[in-house]
Amino acid sequence: MGLDKKILLVDDEEGYLSLIKDALEVRGFEVATATSAIEAGLELAGKKPDMILMDIRMPGINGMQACSAIKKNSATVNIPIIAVSAVSDDHSIKEAYKAGVSDYFIKPIDIEKLVKRIREILKV
Repeated sequence: MGLDKKILLVDDEEGYLSLIKDALEVRGFEVATATSAIEAGLELAGKKPDMILMDIRMPGINGMQACSAIKKNSATVNIPIIAVSAVSDDHSIKEAYKAGVSDYFIKPIDIEKLVKRIREILKV
């Protein structure tokens, strides 16, 4: 049973991407993946996702910079973003909220709590 909701999962850790992608697909979500902010930008140029799950610490353009850019673009400003990161200090979390994230999950994450929050934000 598909929910007709597309999630863009952005993380530079391939194993993590695969794990979360599988967990979300089993629950009915369509999932696109990107291993960098540049790849995420290319995904966003195509079919817009209903939500983005963004890692914060990535090489090159980091997740914070990517979130800020997404929120400054009129075509993507309304896409909710959940930060999913091993970065757990208060300053980084506050900065992520300033950059426009809707919520912040610290790795390792509880997939059921994440899915519950995704469903709340997407109203599914």
